Amino acid sequence: MIGRVFRIFREKGGILKALGLWEWYENLPHKYQKKVKHYYSLKTIKSINFPYKAKHFDTGEVENVLYTKRTFLGTIAQTALLEGDLEFAEWLYNEALKMEGSPYEAHLILNDLVLLAQKQRDLEKVKKYVLQDVELYPEYKEELKSRWGGTLPQIMAFEIYVYLLEREGKIKEALELVEWIKKEGITYPYYDQVKERLLQKLK
Repeated sequence: MIGRVFRIFREKGGILKALGLWEWYENLPHKYQKKVKHYYSLKTIKSINFPYKAKHFDTGEVENVLYTKRTFLGTIAQTALLEGDLEFAEWLYNEALKMEGSPYEAHLILNDLVLLAQKQRDLEKVKKYVLQDVELYPEYKEELKSRWGGTLPQIMAFEIYVYLLEREGKIKEALELVEWIKKEGITYPYYDQVKERLLQKLK
């Protein structure tokens, strides 16, 4: 009873207020609330560049927040991932994807989800997140290019998709994708080696 009263009357400030995340947070199961706050606090300790203190999570007035809802939850999820809490990290990344944000932000989160699925050795999940990122590419392409000075960097999802197609025996499709990546101007340092390997399999 006392705990419930405290939750009703406690100050609702901090980054949660600034980003409009209080309702989302309060609707979480208590154990998830504790984990979100725990990994946020850990982020403030372990990341030198993180601009906030532990108290800023839910108290005080925080102005000009440097995060969107999506990137804020994503950065907490990343801390959980780095700490090896894969199940919680995956859940929180997916919560972040439900929040408003840009396709480029979603791309960054999907990159982490692919890495997470690889750590879990779950190829079905790897494929799921890779395909989501591949399908999203037209929406984040221009922002990605702009952030990289007019060029397109390596995009992990496409390289892994080539591997998955090859693994499934879809060699012709994999080769077509390799050529498309090159033509699209996406940085692909293993282009020659991968192309040669696939051509050998077509013989």
